[in-house]
Amino acid sequence: MKKICTRFFIILILAFLSVNSLGAVMPTKPVDTSTEVYLGGRPLGIEIGADGVIVTGISKVETANGAEFPMKDSGVRSGDVLTKIAGKSVVKPEDISTIVNKLPSTDVILTFLRDGKPFEVRAKFVVDKNGERRFGVNVRDKITGIGTLTYVTTDGKFGALGHHIADSETGIISALTSGSIFDAYIDGVKKSMPDKAGELIGSFSRSDPVGRIKKNNEFGIFGEYTKAENNFQKIKTANIDEIKPGKAYVYTTISGSKPEYYEIDIVKAERQSKPDVKSMVISITDKRLLNKTGGIVQGMSGSPIIQNGKLVGAVTHVYVGEPTMGFGVFIGWMLQN
Repeated sequence: MKKICTRFFIILILAFLSVNSLGAVMPTKPVDTSTEVYLGGRPLGIEIGADGVIVTGISKVETANGAEFPMKDSGVRSGDVLTKIAGKSVVKPEDISTIVNKLPSTDVILTFLRDGKPFEVRAKFVVDKNGERRFGVNVRDKITGIGTLTYVTTDGKFGALGHHIADSETGIISALTSGSIFDAYIDGVKKSMPDKAGELIGSFSRSDPVGRIKKNNEFGIFGEYTKAENNFQKIKTANIDEIKPGKAYVYTTISGSKPEYYEIDIVKAERQSKPDVKSMVISITDKRLLNKTGGIVQGMSGSPIIQNGKLVGAVTHVYVGEPTMGFGVFIGWMLQN
């Protein structure tokens, strides 16, 4: 019926990111963030998807009469989300075969989402050489990866990553809105090198989620933290005018599941009056971290940044040409989600 595409990915700390690409509506000035949250730093397994299955491409179908392209001129493209077939909801790739095999006619209405807006396509399935009904649409449902928890609020809301999740194959962002987070374990590290970002190598079980993702935008992923937790450290959050150039710490996990403090330097702190993911420039100075990772690596995104005993932000981006340098986002922009 279809080709199912699956991929395990590391949540990227992007070197370049357009913060206006999502069209998110955000406050125009910093809020007072003088509050307390539970400090993250722990590795997360992340599974996120769309309200349907993601189209990754249109393909030919080999039939008894030769190759056919049922969806060639349909206007459907990579990144669209298939939500219904003949009015029946599609949640996972397997649903397509189940629904199509019960159709009384080859002529059917498919419902898709593009940029959050539904549209319909009239299509006909064909029968391949194996007798399977197919539209020639390649799909997948969820993408998974490793990232870092930034904080949990006292009323059970979490923030992580400090940047959006984009599907690396289709480039879609806005459709990836729901999913789960899991406790993860860091098994190893691939060191960063100039012009080549390294990565945390992690694993997790999907059997026991610790939270539900409700939002995915340029400031991170956000949702409900559902695990009963008693050993998080409480920390006060800083206002943006409290962030100063100078010594600070990143709280992150590069082995196992327990985070540690590593010394960094805040090279520059922006006085932002509106939300922006590049609130500060940071430099890794801790020799332990440099020896182990070579600097900032993929999977560290979301790692809390602490200065003068307060949570000031999270690691977001890395300079690919110089992996000891990167960017951080102001904690207030994350808390507003």
